[in-house]
Amino acid sequence: MTTGAEPVAAGVDAQLIVDEILNLGVTHIIVVPDTFQRTLIAKLTERDSPKLVRVCTEDEAMGVNAGLYMGGQRPMMLIQNNGIYASINTMKAIALDAKVPTFIMVGQFLRDVTKRVEDNRVRAVRLLEPTLDTWGVPHYRLEGPNDLGVFREAYDRAQSDLGPACVLVGAPTV
Repeated sequence: MTTGAEPVAAGVDAQLIVDEILNLGVTHIIVVPDTFQRTLIAKLTERDSPKLVRVCTEDEAMGVNAGLYMGGQRPMMLIQNNGIYASINTMKAIALDAKVPTFIMVGQFLRDVTKRVEDNRVRAVRLLEPTLDTWGVPHYRLEGPNDLGVFREAYDRAQSDLGPACVLVGAPTV
């Protein structure tokens, strides 16, 4: 546990994340607007591929992800922590019960990066991992550039389990 203002999580360069996404062979990224990952979204907007699909809600994102998967594509989602809470019923029905691979990048919106997740004042940050654990959703922390390997691990887990897996983005992308 840190006691000073030294960061526990550091922002990862958006281009490094784009490179990881490209290495996964992702064809579509379903995005609910997220200020926490705005530099990543901006970098993805500059590209023709993977195709960026903007949606209004996380429930809609889950449905679009399922449709793209059933159509033979390799989609992923980019949302924030509050969106997990908003879409837990849809995640249960589509990703878990219908067994649809659902790879999700989750921005830890409002996280104080000078504190461990467990010590954050914001409930949406502090309770995200216990919520995912309750539902049996594998999750991996991206706390800085040294954690980029979690992308492959989480993506492969979603594919092999035929269900959801999340990368939890601990600091705003840069």
